[in-house]
Amino acid sequence: MITVDDGGDLDLVATAICRTARQGSCIYLEGAIGAGKTTLVQACARWLGCVAPVTSPTFALAHLYDGTPPIAHLDLYRLGAANNRETADLAAYLSEDVIGFVEWPEYGLAWLPEATCHVQIELEAGGSRRFVISTPAGRP
Repeated sequence: MITVDDGGDLDLVATAICRTARQGSCIYLEGAIGAGKTTLVQACARWLGCVAPVTSPTFALAHLYDGTPPIAHLDLYRLGAANNRETADLAAYLSEDVIGFVEWPEYGLAWLPEATCHVQIELEAGGSRRFVISTPAGRP
């Protein structure tokens, strides 16, 4: 668990997530609207060597960025209960060649790869954020 003050640097959180991420990793990001999921992906992308601006894929649903390895960023909020036909193109973003970050993973549990890491972002009084980082049982 890492707590970051309002407007604080997310490098420590990005390091905790990315130091064990490998090609094929899928990181689920959970938290309320405005909790900082995309801001965290921006910090992780910098950590992974991405120099391009990282923006929210809320309307596009997915973005792919150059990094070491490449980074896929999905935001499933608008999907709700979409069927598999509507999500086949999105699933293709999460190949074995990328590190995938998925916002609102609960809308894609039927087709998403198993998470290698879960990040729960909780807003606290005063604007600070608590990042609870966990890996499924049996994962490093």
